[in-house]
Amino acid sequence: MSKGRMADGLRVMSSYFKRSFKYVADEAVAAIKFDTSWKKEMPLFQFSTVNDLQDWVVGSDADIGGLSEAYWGLTPQQTALFWGSISTQIPEGAKLERSGYAGIRSQQRPLTLFHHPRYDTTLFRYLAIRAKGDQRQWFVNLQTDSIYPTYLWQHRLYFQRPGEWETIMIPFRDFVLTSNGYVQKRQLTMDRSKIKTVGFSIVRQPGDYALELDWVKAVNSTRTFGDYDILDPGEYIDPEGNLRKVEGGQTLREALGAQIRIWPEKEGKGGDN
Repeated sequence: MSKGRMADGLRVMSSYFKRSFKYVADEAVAAIKFDTSWKKEMPLFQFSTVNDLQDWVVGSDADIGGLSEAYWGLTPQQTALFWGSISTQIPEGAKLERSGYAGIRSQQRPLTLFHHPRYDTTLFRYLAIRAKGDQRQWFVNLQTDSIYPTYLWQHRLYFQRPGEWETIMIPFRDFVLTSNGYVQKRQLTMDRSKIKTVGFSIVRQPGDYALELDWVKAVNSTRTFGDYDILDPGEYIDPEGNLRKVEGGQTLREALGAQIRIWPEKEGKGGDN
């Protein structure tokens, strides 16, 4: 083996062991702190350098014989731009049933001695995305550890002001389980502690497209902690999800009526008392 190859191999192994030891140290600190306190956000991805973009994979139906185009690059403003064109035409002789797809997704985090680290988003309610989109309908895709590699949790991504920067917050619990592009009849709960990739895709909308990205985060609002609401005394969430206050002299039981069961039950109201 040449000295050059040996040096390259040693650098790879050194990086591998450094990641592993850092993972052990981080996990040990987390276990000692047992930190489950409220946090505003957890950054997942930032798109400001070429190295940031190299952590993502680009794909389209062109990979299997289609005619769509997909490109991924850094803008002068240090944001990521995903652009190209969608074609639903099937080339003559191509073994395709349908065409018209393009997407990007993050690569899995680098392997350590123990496993591929995952993103634990259980303490956050929303997936937040700062992006500039077009008038097309996009999808956000989350992949977790699963025995079914085709499983993706998806949510539509709409832009209210195409061509302008927007921060879009999507509740994690609103993502829907799909497989090969089809919504599954049996919906499973997404394991938010083991998110391994995040992606964006566009399907069957012929013509040019563009999606510019600044960052992706897991976030809480000032009144949320994961899937729980942070309420002040006398406040409650009605069945439509609206924040309301108990009126003067009114109890929470009176405000919600049969919509809530308060424990322990009063004497004579169904308990053993």
